[in-house]
Amino acid sequence: MTRTLLHSFDPPAESPVAGPTVDLEVSSIEDAGIREVLQTPGTAYGAWSLLDTLLTPTGAGTPFIFKEPLGQAREVKVALSGLFGRFVARAYLERYFNLSIFAHLGSRVIDLDRRRKIKVKRLSRGDLPDWIACASDLSSLTVAEAKGCHDVGGPAKALDRAWAQAKRIDVTVKDRKVSVKRIAIATRWGMAAAGPSDAFLSARDPVDEGDPIEPKDQDSLFIGLLRLHIANLIKPLGHAELAGALQRLTHQPFPQRLQDDLGRARALLDAAPVREVEKATALGGLIGGVVTRAGPITEADVAPADQEALARLNLRPIFVGIDRDLIRAAIDAEPQAVRTRVVQAARPDEFARSDRAGGWIIPVGEERRIKGST
Repeated sequence: MTRTLLHSFDPPAESPVAGPTVDLEVSSIEDAGIREVLQTPGTAYGAWSLLDTLLTPTGAGTPFIFKEPLGQAREVKVALSGLFGRFVARAYLERYFNLSIFAHLGSRVIDLDRRRKIKVKRLSRGDLPDWIACASDLSSLTVAEAKGCHDVGGPAKALDRAWAQAKRIDVTVKDRKVSVKRIAIATRWGMAAAGPSDAFLSARDPVDEGDPIEPKDQDSLFIGLLRLHIANLIKPLGHAELAGALQRLTHQPFPQRLQDDLGRARALLDAAPVREVEKATALGGLIGGVVTRAGPITEADVAPADQEALARLNLRPIFVGIDRDLIRAAIDAEPQAVRTRVVQAARPDEFARSDRAGGWIIPVGEERRIKGST
């Protein structure tokens, strides 16, 4: 179901939409929330699965308005506002900027390829932006920060805070800054009662020009992003060892040890259980796991009968997975194979929803079941 938010963009001439509003599918926001919660350290609770029930039941194409404020205590409002702000912003970036690969930033500087001296460099104190992201064809390097707020006057102050955060890092290759698009996004929530009545989404988006880099370094930068994106997604789904191996590939500086790490990552991928979707010829082998409203199920294989039981209990079981061949291309650092595999892996399916980067979200139960394969 589509919902709309009042939209402003700086600079206006670069706006990805025409007109005063932007529309987003609630299911796309929920899918973005699933990936965001899985990839971010912290709670695994399925907050994404509650979003639709929190909105006013006014139908498709109507404004994105919550029934009531997001909690009563200030701490609860701030926490939920920030969480939902990231969900909406990620769905906005995925749809209107074609971004699909997201590496998360914490409090420390991260390596994308330590051997080639490709890293994220902190420029000032304070919280780092939410994401470094790119498109599935390994282009459009982007630094993005999302904020949610309840400010009566609108999202301007939250957008300023987000913009300050988006400027706190550079991506560097051999200490030379590379070009990035910096995007700050602020969502001001609308409430049917006891709050502002209009929902706003505002964005600021200038390109920050840097130095040209060699093609091999550029490929390594994007492969590093993809490895972190995959690792962060599969780790809470029961694939911690494989995720750790992918992460080690980004910060191993020594050639011989890197070869050992590559061998280890390939062996772990070969040993990982591969899942397939019943009656879905368009989908190949996937690495992932089942997630419910209560979080990921990692302790045991979820048999088809269990998937049906979870669906009957309204726990909204879904399978979250990534194309196995894409993971192998990321391990082997083959950018052209990544681009080719992303195109092949994005074929549509009646039930499965693709993130255009080899990832799938598949509701399971009576109509669709995940099965193991050898």
